Amino acid sequence: MLHRMINQADPRQTELPGEVQPSSAPSAATNSTLSPLWWGGAAVLAGGAAAALGLLTYALQVEPLDIRLERLTVRLPGAAGRLPQGGLRILQLSDSHFHGGKYNRRELAKIERVRALTAGLDYDLLFHTGDFIHFDSGLENVLRLLNAVPRPRLGSFGVFGNHDYTHYAMQEALPRMWRTFQAAERMRDPQRGPLARIAAAATRGPRYLRYVRNTPLDGRRTGGNNTDRLTTALAQWGMTLLHNQGFHLVRPELGLDVYLAGVDDVIEGRPRLGDSVCDIPDHAPLILLSHNPDIIASPQLPRVDLVLSGHTHGGQIRVPFWGPAHTQVEFVPRQHVSGFFRHGRTQVYITRGMGEGIPLRFRARPQITLIEVTT
Repeated sequence: MLHRMINQADPRQTELPGEVQPSSAPSAATNSTLSPLWWGGAAVLAGGAAAALGLLTYALQVEPLDIRLERLTVRLPGAAGRLPQGGLRILQLSDSHFHGGKYNRRELAKIERVRALTAGLDYDLLFHTGDFIHFDSGLENVLRLLNAVPRPRLGSFGVFGNHDYTHYAMQEALPRMWRTFQAAERMRDPQRGPLARIAAAATRGPRYLRYVRNTPLDGRRTGGNNTDRLTTALAQWGMTLLHNQGFHLVRPELGLDVYLAGVDDVIEGRPRLGDSVCDIPDHAPLILLSHNPDIIASPQLPRVDLVLSGHTHGGQIRVPFWGPAHTQVEFVPRQHVSGFFRHGRTQVYITRGMGEGIPLRFRARPQITLIEVTT
C-alpha cells in the first residue's frame, strides 16, 4: 500500500536533495519549428549559389558568343549630291581581340557567327576600328574573320587600337589605381584643414570607387605586339590602314565623292588628327575612324561629320545601380559608352565590338554594325 502511494505521488516530491535530474528531450513542436527554418535557409543559400553560377556561366559562355548584327542610319546633310542614290552602306567591325592559342575554339565560334550574320550581305565599305588582336598569336584569326564576311564593293579600311600595340596585366589595375589615388590624396592633405582631413579620411573608400568608376583602368604594360607584321598581313589581304591620314573616296559613276580619315590610337599610338584632315577641303563630307572615342576632345573635331569608334566594349559588364563596370574613356559621358550621340556638330557612333580581352560580358552584348549613310 505504501509502495503504491509513493508511485502515485508528484514526481517533484520524490527528488532527493542534491540530485540532478536529466533535462527532457526537445518537444515535437520545437522540432517542427526548427526544421523548416533550417531547410529554408539552406534552400536560400543553395539557390543563391546556383544563381551566381548561372550568371557566371552566362557571362562566360553565352553572352560573349551571342554576336548581333545591328543596323544604324546616319544622315549627313552636307553630303547632298555626293553619295550614291541608295546611300553608302558600311559594315563596321571592331575590337575582335583575337588571342589564338587556348582561346582558338571560342574565337572560331565567333567567326562562324559573323559569317552566318553577314552571309549574302550587300554593302560598300568594310571598316575595322581597331584592337584586331590581343596577342600576336591572334593574327591568323583576324584573317579568318576578314575572309568570313563578303567582300565590300568599294574597299576596306582600318585603324589600330591600343591592344594592337601592347598587352597589359589587367589584374594589377586596381592596386595600381589605389596607389595613384593615395598619392593624389597625400598631395591634397596639406591644403586641407583638420576637419577636412577627417572628412577626407572617412570618405576615402567611396571616393576611390568613384575614381575607379570614372577613370580608365591602369594595367601594367607587359609586352608589345608586332605591328609591322599586322600591317603587312592586312595590306596583303587588301585593307588600307589610315594612320593619321585621309583618303578621298570618289567614284563619279556612282555619284560618290566623300572623304575618309583615320587617326592612330589615343593611348598607345601617336594620334595627329590635324595631319589626317589637313589635305581635306573645308566643308567636304568627312567620316573619321578612331579606335578610341576620346578623340572627341581634339580641337580638330568640328571638321568631322561622323566618328566611328570602338574601344569601350559598351562597358563590357553592366552592373545594376552602377552601370558600366568601366568605360576606358575620359571624355565620353558614361551614358554614351556605346551607341549614337552628337558632340557639337559631329555625330559619333561607338560600337560594343565583337570581342573582349577578359572573356566576360554581361548586359553588353557583342555586335557588328551595318551603317547606312544617307543625306
